[in-house]
Amino acid sequence: MLNKFIDDELPLALFWLILGLFAGLVYAMEILGLDGSMSLLSPERARSLHISQMLYGFFPLMLSLLPFALFQKEGVLSQNAIVHLRRYFVVWNLFLLFMSMALLFGNIRGLPFYDFPYQLNFLLAFSGVFYLFALLDALRRYAKRPLWVNVSLAAVIVAPLALIVLMNPQYGQVEKTLIGPHGDNTLGMSFALIPIYYLLIKLVAIDEFKPRWHGLWIVPLVGYIVSLVIRNFFHTLSYTEEWFFQYLTLLYVPLLWIWLRDAGVSFKTNPYLILSIIAFIFVDIEGNFLFIPDIRALIHRNDLVVGHAHIAMGLGVAFMALAIVHHLLPNLFRRIYAIAWSVLMGIMAVALSIAGILEARGLNESIEPFLWVRALVGAMIVGVVLRITFDRLKVRIDSAVKVYHLSGFLSDAGGGAVLILGGSALFSLLGFHFSGTYEYIVFAFMIGTGLTHWYGLYSVTPYRFAELSASIRAVCASVFAALYMAGTLDGIALLVALYDISFALLYWLFLRGKD
Repeated sequence: MLNKFIDDELPLALFWLILGLFAGLVYAMEILGLDGSMSLLSPERARSLHISQMLYGFFPLMLSLLPFALFQKEGVLSQNAIVHLRRYFVVWNLFLLFMSMALLFGNIRGLPFYDFPYQLNFLLAFSGVFYLFALLDALRRYAKRPLWVNVSLAAVIVAPLALIVLMNPQYGQVEKTLIGPHGDNTLGMSFALIPIYYLLIKLVAIDEFKPRWHGLWIVPLVGYIVSLVIRNFFHTLSYTEEWFFQYLTLLYVPLLWIWLRDAGVSFKTNPYLILSIIAFIFVDIEGNFLFIPDIRALIHRNDLVVGHAHIAMGLGVAFMALAIVHHLLPNLFRRIYAIAWSVLMGIMAVALSIAGILEARGLNESIEPFLWVRALVGAMIVGVVLRITFDRLKVRIDSAVKVYHLSGFLSDAGGGAVLILGGSALFSLLGFHFSGTYEYIVFAFMIGTGLTHWYGLYSVTPYRFAELSASIRAVCASVFAALYMAGTLDGIALLVALYDISFALLYWLFLRGKD
């Protein structure tokens, strides 16, 4: 049941992942000299879109399925819960669309991890309502609810309110931890991953799993609460105090090892989960090492830290999400992809770490070769995700109308996306006027027409979608032709009119009604 749901939702989720990775690749190339000033992917926007999609796109969506994967394993997941989950995905995907457009058009807040407009948090909170409904549907099917279920319910109820409060630009906790070493913030973020690891281990456990050594997570939790009280009610934490709270994260290392051993989980069981925990342990130990004052003074906010963050997010958190998808769709998210992704992220982290040491003047060499390695590896990671996407999207092109739909999707949806990102530069290159206003609406409409072809490509009634797309094209062509003949628009309107009417006539004259 859940397997079918995630298989249906996967194409759009993978699109957000590809978009985020592509934005990161563009940013990496811009560091090396690529000029993106004439596009919507200028360096600050590309970086913001990359980080935001990594934090709010594919990975958190997949992670949010974890309780429901456990519900399915325990036999309490119903079709009604899947209906609510579908609604949750609809609203979250709308948030990702609005967030992406806001960032591309420069509506950014200048924050490292929460750069989109604050108002969009209300969409996230709204999606949480349907998530709560899905959760409640499963909960009522338990004769006696397990502790992990009650904790999940409390987290889902609190999360939307916490989101609105913590993200607030006036009094939110997020904006208070942008400067300084914020070791207590690291402790809090690390602790948030521990219950997720617990549930993941429970999901894939071969043996009956009963967690032990609770003190190894209780002590860091108490430390985090104490740090928040000191920071918000007494004084700004000193470096020594933050250092102490940071080092409490080392207690998670033996805890995770004990849990894996007790559950009988191995690399063969779920490679993504094992690699995620290895990355978490590495980042935990490395992060505490980098927190040493003398070392941190040299490397803070340089590429060594960037490499550290890429291991934390690109392997640690990313593979938590992929561990769930691998559990549900093992034939799609195969072991070879886990290995390839890990090797590539490791190479990127090493390259960035060396670049960071060079920036700290540890060696007198140029960092540019290592930034090229970063960009090349980024392109290869995009390639891995594209391969997974291709495996999922395979469709039989067994008729002329399917070829028509495929060409329409590639030309309109693909062309519209290219024009949205780089229309200003392309119009200037071709000698057309570009106002930067209504053109973007036209480009968005192109993508919509392309999506009509997309649905036709996978539909059992492709001719209905072909008829719809041809009708849309004819109406649009008539308006563009009229505006051109009236002298309102320049030659680009004539080109659009000729293109759309040609595509419509191709279907009406030669393909309509053919099997």
